[in-house]
Amino acid sequence: MAVTDKALQSFHGHVTMQTDLPLTDVLRLVGMYHDLGKYTTHFQNYLLKTGTFDQELKQHAKFGGFTLYQKYRLQGFDTLALWAAYLIIHHHKSLTDINDLKGYVVEESKDEFIFYQQAKTIVPVLAQISNELNEQNLENYIRYPDRTLIKAIRELAKKPDIHNYFLINYLFSLLIESDKLDASETVLYTRQSLSPTLVDQRIAPVVFQPRTADELTRLGQNELRNYVRGAVMQKLDRTDILEKRLFTLTAPTGIGKTLVALDFALRLKAKIREHERHEAQIIYALPFINIIEQAIVEYKRVIPDKEGRVLAHYQFADALEQLSKKNDDEENQGWNQKTMLLDTWQSDVVITTFVQFLQTLIGHRNKLLKKFHHFAGAIIILDEVQTIRLEQLPLIGAALYYASKFLNSRVILMTATKPKTFELANREIIAKEGDKLDVTELLTEHEAVFSAFQRTKIIPLISHPVADEAAFVDDYFAPFWSAGKSCLIVCNLVKRSVDLFTEIQTYVGNCGYLNKVYYLSTNIVPAHRLYVIDRVKLDLKYGFKPILIATQCVEAGVDLDFDMGFRDVGPIDSIVQVAGRINRENSYVRRHSPLYVVDFDDCEKIYDRTTATQSRQALTKGAAENNGEIPEEKYLTLIGEYYDNLSADGVKSFKMARDIFGSMKRLNYDNDDKNTAPVSSFQVIDHKGFAVSVFIELDDEATAAKEAFKRLIRKKMSKEEFETKHKLAFNQRIITVPKYLNKVKELQQDKKLNELAEGLYIVNRNEVQDYYNEITGFDRSKENNQMNPVVLF
Repeated sequence: MAVTDKALQSFHGHVTMQTDLPLTDVLRLVGMYHDLGKYTTHFQNYLLKTGTFDQELKQHAKFGGFTLYQKYRLQGFDTLALWAAYLIIHHHKSLTDINDLKGYVVEESKDEFIFYQQAKTIVPVLAQISNELNEQNLENYIRYPDRTLIKAIRELAKKPDIHNYFLINYLFSLLIESDKLDASETVLYTRQSLSPTLVDQRIAPVVFQPRTADELTRLGQNELRNYVRGAVMQKLDRTDILEKRLFTLTAPTGIGKTLVALDFALRLKAKIREHERHEAQIIYALPFINIIEQAIVEYKRVIPDKEGRVLAHYQFADALEQLSKKNDDEENQGWNQKTMLLDTWQSDVVITTFVQFLQTLIGHRNKLLKKFHHFAGAIIILDEVQTIRLEQLPLIGAALYYASKFLNSRVILMTATKPKTFELANREIIAKEGDKLDVTELLTEHEAVFSAFQRTKIIPLISHPVADEAAFVDDYFAPFWSAGKSCLIVCNLVKRSVDLFTEIQTYVGNCGYLNKVYYLSTNIVPAHRLYVIDRVKLDLKYGFKPILIATQCVEAGVDLDFDMGFRDVGPIDSIVQVAGRINRENSYVRRHSPLYVVDFDDCEKIYDRTTATQSRQALTKGAAENNGEIPEEKYLTLIGEYYDNLSADGVKSFKMARDIFGSMKRLNYDNDDKNTAPVSSFQVIDHKGFAVSVFIELDDEATAAKEAFKRLIRKKMSKEEFETKHKLAFNQRIITVPKYLNKVKELQQDKKLNELAEGLYIVNRNEVQDYYNEITGFDRSKENNQMNPVVLF
């Protein structure tokens, strides 16, 4: 297990309140005792397939947990005894409310009966076991707990402490990851000493030259990128840089934040190696699959296989493809081992999704928590953090703060719109816990850098709502667009985007224009989304002037560069992100290219009334102060005032964030009480039960993937064969659509024909034309005017 000394020490200081045992000894004993129950005759018969065994008596987790509980309790370490029992009992399942342990201590407990029946089968070999464990007093510890267990839980409840959450998750993660690696005979990866100058080798060495704000306005795009990179690298010269744990990197879209952050992380990693004597893992988390795939390409160009291992852990990740055959050991590893290496982030750098990262940081699931200890001593980069829902920011910011405090993590939040993640966390949670927040901005000159850009301007046209799609074309698109301009149009609702695509396509065709019209949203399968983005990129590269109608999925990280755009009223940060797809390369000729904001009156259907109100007010005020338009130089001010108003005390409720944080403190991971908000209630994507997944059998590759999936669930195909040959094609033909659509109801009426697996419906090959359009996706022609979910991840 790769455990940093610093992380161990941060916990050890708290553990010594009850015991002088170092944390490494606690881990050793938990590791030794967690499988003690496997010594029983019933488990051995089950394992060796000899003799008979009882299904209940072969279970082993509680036996080891309660035995170690007694060992620690007899030594006077009641809380440590509770931890040991809790960890071992759960090591094959997800974490639950620690109060559930009380249920084991009841009169005539069936668990107690099982425990002593198991103990009887161990007696004949007890001396051998004691010798193997080097535990001469083992016989004294094999006792079922009494009501002292309840007393220990009650004492713990009197002093809820967020430190306990991080301690338990850390120990649990080490236990279950080690158990799974050992069971799969997977060899741990040894992290490499990556060169701090790898980005220099990829592009060019950076030389920082201080500039005045006026000088910055005269720099070209590449010169501004170099300036930003140099300014950020200067921070590494601070004598206290290793004492800092929380960072923000606020910079405009298109400035190259991806490489800047990687450059900073590699150089910081070298400093950590020199002064703290461990190899920090770099963890890079992003919201969208399409930008994850862009990041993978960029990272692997900087860190080739010969330098170190970069793994991507997300929905379409392929372990066999990523883990190159660098030596005989890796070449001889099978599919199970390589999958385990991917799932446990055995690498120097891991690129993953917000879902994977955040639901590990704030989570209860065994499958996810085995990665939790990788946060210890890591350099964590979160990109495009403005995509996180506002109501979740206090909880996420607080969790990141305490990860930095207790796990010695370094955290970098990157954005072009600076949402108040840490500020809200401090106001709603951290300050109330009596802790002090310290955040370092890596680009202290960001206001001057923002002011230097004059790529775009926002022009609000929101005095009256747009009646419908035809009115948009007549009153807005036709007057402001011309055939010589590429254009991006972003809608809030999928149904709106589909109808508007049809209207625009008709208009362009009727006028005889040759501009290609494209469509992009989560309504089309991922395989088609990637194709559309690639086609639009090619058109833009070669000087054609395409029109793209899209939803919010195009807002962050997608490297497209249009001449102009339209955006339905939405959050200000979303509007600014759309502006980042216009004149992205800072062409002087296209200076202040327009993004027109119109109002289809859809904002409340996707976001909420408060967001819609604050956004309209911010746009109106900003335009009034700048002759009807808001130039890019003013975007930072626009965003700042918007967030100030939106997150002002009392404007929005952050109760759920505070409640989940309280559950973390009380170790209430999961329960059936609908009146509480356990840790398990945190979800990055909240579908609220209104969405279903549908597999679209579009082509021959989809048919092959479908048949392979059927063989998999009938156990006629191995998981290895399916994942290596068909998983990508299968996943890339699945979309998420609202339950209330008429076409979804049709699918649900004939589950025998249209349910591929529980919760996964299928549009069969011969039905595709009735349900799915290859350009605009799933049929929404009869959709009711209801809220349409935004699927961001």
